[in-house]
Amino acid sequence: MSLVFVSPGHAMGVGGNRLALYAPLMTAASPAGTAQSLAATVSGNAGWWDSSIPSALLGPANTANTVWNSPVTALIDLSGNGGNLQPFYSVTDSNLPQGAPHLSGLLGGAGYPVATTGLLQPALDPNAGWQLPGSTPSAAASWTWFLVWSRPNWRQGTSVDANPITLLTIGSRAILQVDSQGGANRLVLFPGASQVIVNATMARRHTHSIIIRYSPTSGADLWLDSVRVAQSVPWAPGTISGPVILLHDGTLQGAAQCWLHEAALWNRTLSDQDVASVTAYARRWVRGARKGLYFIVNGQSNAINYSMNDGAASLLVRGVAWHVGALAYNILATTGSATSFTMQSGNGIYAVAGANYPGSFLQDPGDGSSPTGWSLGADGLAVQQALAGLPAEDVSDICAIIWPWNETDSLRQYSEGPTFQAAALRFLSLLRAMLGDTTNKIPLVWWNAIPYGSADGITMHRQAVQSIASNTTANVVIGNRQTSDSNPRGSSWSLATGIAMGGDASHRDSADNQRFAMLAAPVVARTLLAGDYGDSISALPAALPHAGGPSIGHVYRQSSTTLIITVVPDAGNDLKVPLQAATGIGFAVMVGGTPGNDGTIVPAISCQRLDATHLQIVLASALQNASSACQLFYPLGPVQIGRGNAVTDNFSAMTLPAGWNAGTDLGTGWILDCPLAATFSGIPLSDSPT
Repeated sequence: MSLVFVSPGHAMGVGGNRLALYAPLMTAASPAGTAQSLAATVSGNAGWWDSSIPSALLGPANTANTVWNSPVTALIDLSGNGGNLQPFYSVTDSNLPQGAPHLSGLLGGAGYPVATTGLLQPALDPNAGWQLPGSTPSAAASWTWFLVWSRPNWRQGTSVDANPITLLTIGSRAILQVDSQGGANRLVLFPGASQVIVNATMARRHTHSIIIRYSPTSGADLWLDSVRVAQSVPWAPGTISGPVILLHDGTLQGAAQCWLHEAALWNRTLSDQDVASVTAYARRWVRGARKGLYFIVNGQSNAINYSMNDGAASLLVRGVAWHVGALAYNILATTGSATSFTMQSGNGIYAVAGANYPGSFLQDPGDGSSPTGWSLGADGLAVQQALAGLPAEDVSDICAIIWPWNETDSLRQYSEGPTFQAAALRFLSLLRAMLGDTTNKIPLVWWNAIPYGSADGITMHRQAVQSIASNTTANVVIGNRQTSDSNPRGSSWSLATGIAMGGDASHRDSADNQRFAMLAAPVVARTLLAGDYGDSISALPAALPHAGGPSIGHVYRQSSTTLIITVVPDAGNDLKVPLQAATGIGFAVMVGGTPGNDGTIVPAISCQRLDATHLQIVLASALQNASSACQLFYPLGPVQIGRGNAVTDNFSAMTLPAGWNAGTDLGTGWILDCPLAATFSGIPLSDSPT
């Protein structure tokens, strides 16, 4: 149902913590089909709770939530009977549940996320479930329960991880259980001496719906998704007491650690026609076996900061999970061990000859041989060992390799480009082989070089990345095509001017690493969807970024001091020239020469927006050479543009399809404009306007 609002963000109440509803909810938001009113589908609900949208979740102020990831005190009873579904804790716990988006297509759910370290993500509270206060269950009464849930991981973080999870408890008696890790993947009705195994193919990660219809005379019938899997099963619990509990068995650490999507109760046995109506209604949910995302991060100190200190890798994989509708998301990013790690500070892919910079992810034998035959070095063997330490089922989830990595490799000579490119591809192939990937299915996500290294070395690195990414068989995507719009780590930055002072110039600031992750998320998601790594969402709207920002398509030399740049849009439809971008920072023309043998560098002193796809650049001095001998760079080598100083699009102001606003679902930090892409090579000037 849709809610009646009395003012923006404020739903109309009808008393008893109930909200006013109207009309069936229409559902372009759900790829699984049209969401309807369950109360209208089958009448006579004694209770109905639907956490697919945040407004059905009650917040601490006793009002409906307006956004996801907000604290929840109860699930609102949409039947109008005032029986809100309350949190149940098996121990004293201050952890309030939250609503989470995109758990089953574009539909959400409610659960108890916790920040416990060392657990697979999302980690859910082992002590928390849901209860129906005041319920008085009885084996002598008829009833029907409908439940939709998702399990993101095996039970974890408890002393009873091998125990099954309980989906429904009535009066302290477990009604329905699913095996956890070490079990036989069974769905068991009425666990105990007279239990009935109704399914033996329950996946580690899944979303399912069940209907249990019970009467004292005919026993229980059970439907899993749309199929009846049990009929007339007797139930003789004896004396029962206590409330009905969902996703918890009522004992210490007895939580199912699942998301609750929807539940409903009828104090009668539904007819077969009613059951058929409910099973048809349940198709709004994407049900069946589900997937998890696992990313492996390689690199050196900036990668360590990105993944372990700034939480950017976790932001990236969480954002990608939102885009593809995945239930679980994890990263492998380790350092510090002598023999098992994925990142090593200061080390390139292979050693930088003559510069005393190490690197042995790939071992250069120093004999001039082609990198195509090089073997793993000590660093590469450590990566292999780190992967060997993962359970096989987690290794099978690895679906992306992330390289926020270029610093030592950007100190190489420009002439080393072909060797570096071949070495990068060789290490990538050996890494994929560790994962059993012989067809390049697992994509590599690389970034355009950060502003660290020599001008020639960074240009070499950027060109190598561009060349590798342009070969579709390599399956390499550039997750961030602009990284020079960032600040030294720990610098003092002015929001008003965009000027940063001090800091560690060799490392990117925390805020920038996090922003890089959020900008890369839709780019990585599109790549995973193309490789069949999606989960409950199969395609992204065209309105979301494809490349991560606009790019330079053409440079017209209007005069010896003025250039007109044509910008190719991505997801925005206009351009912004903020802060220091108006001074032309980052734009420069190389007159004569080539990378590795630089000519004269003429910087820009002004940049102005002409229209939605054109910029005017004014240079510091007049160009003397023919246009064919002049190349535009943005930026050249290690020039730092700085945070907030890049030309951007206006993506943050775009109207997005319903259910696809990351700023609403994941937090306001995800409301971003996308920067103008850095140039990989110089773009020759043209004497033609088009």
